[in-house]
Amino acid sequence: MNDKTWFQAFSENMNVIFTDEDFQTYLADIESCIDFYIKHLGENTKILDLGCGLGTGSIPLSTFGYKITGIDNDMKVVEAARTNAEKFGKDVQIIHGDVFDIDKMFESDSFDACISGGLLEHFPESQIHELIRKQLVVAPKLIAYMPIASYPGEKWDDGIYRNLWDEKYWLEDILVEFNVIHHSTARAMEAIGGFLELEVVIDR
Repeated sequence: MNDKTWFQAFSENMNVIFTDEDFQTYLADIESCIDFYIKHLGENTKILDLGCGLGTGSIPLSTFGYKITGIDNDMKVVEAARTNAEKFGKDVQIIHGDVFDIDKMFESDSFDACISGGLLEHFPESQIHELIRKQLVVAPKLIAYMPIASYPGEKWDDGIYRNLWDEKYWLEDILVEFNVIHHSTARAMEAIGGFLELEVVIDR
């Protein structure tokens, strides 16, 4: 159970409405790995961003020709993301909803891929499996980023529930039943925390 809403958490650490400087930072991060997205997503494809937050990933990604639908369950976050999308995005829409309802909201293969950043670690293992399976109904592939522990027992005391597992546990225990076709670890951009994160691509 979280002690605060996501809008409160975002408001404490960043501008919920992007400045031009903010957006250029997020855009530069996406630009630095655009070859990765092209390799795994193709070009000009339809992407569902689960737990899209303020749009730090999906909105700059839309400027590279991707057709983005973002979904988030915090209405204040959705409203801020819509403002950011209107100001900086291209073909992007932000909707309010529960990520566990995506298989009811969208038909099978409505998207070419699902993406998420900082989402899966907020749920217990059984719900992570459920959510991955739902993503693989509405799209044949997903890309997910999860913060991972830099050292044994690491925790973040920020009022947000999350599992800080290490890379080995994610790959050998949590994701073992899925077709992980790529994985790597790197530091997230400093603008969103600079934490160590695991990147995975899962295919049907």
